[in-house]
Amino acid sequence: MPWATSVVVALLGLTVGHYLRGWLASGAYRRDGDVVRRRGAPCWVRPVAAVLPALAWWQLCAHDRAPLAMVVVPLAWLMVALAAIDLDVHRLPDAVQLPLYPVLAVALSAVAVITGDGASLLRSVAACAVVLAVGALLWLTAPRQGLGLGDVKLAGLLAAVLAQLGWSQVLLGLWAGFALGGVAAAALLVTRRAGRRDHLALGPPLMLGSLLGVLVG
Repeated sequence: MPWATSVVVALLGLTVGHYLRGWLASGAYRRDGDVVRRRGAPCWVRPVAAVLPALAWWQLCAHDRAPLAMVVVPLAWLMVALAAIDLDVHRLPDAVQLPLYPVLAVALSAVAVITGDGASLLRSVAACAVVLAVGALLWLTAPRQGLGLGDVKLAGLLAAVLAQLGWSQVLLGLWAGFALGGVAAAALLVTRRAGRRDHLALGPPLMLGSLLGVLVG
């Protein structure tokens, strides 16, 4: 039953969240020149690492997508870490993101072999390429305070996963992510917690939007 295994994923997520929180508290990802926005690790890491991957697991398994769920859950844990890093230093480290590309390629290829669905793999490759190309173009033309290269690389990863569910999920997930980012930016401006020239962390909204794409998929 999906709900039973989802409980197991949630319990495992509590453990993963515990270790993630310890690593984040060490600040090992920070580098010279980073503007640090918090001390220690955020308190939300542990519950989020438990709840959100469990929801994704439940939704995917309920629709007979267990092989994909086994890829999405560990990826979701990494996304929790990336979100916390982005909120702290407004940077998505290449050391975490770039190795995910070949790892995700192998994982999605394995899903295609298990399910016999090669079309989904081709769709993931196409979606990733399109999003990276469009994102790079936006990065070149948009103000640097908006879309960063780290955000473009993240969007490519998220698009590859969402494409396993269909093109509509790619569009929904990324649109929702940018919409949430716009709402968050407006709220920060209204409350004067950020200025028009401040760089804003777009990674977390993109991740939440992609989760929405998975949950409605």
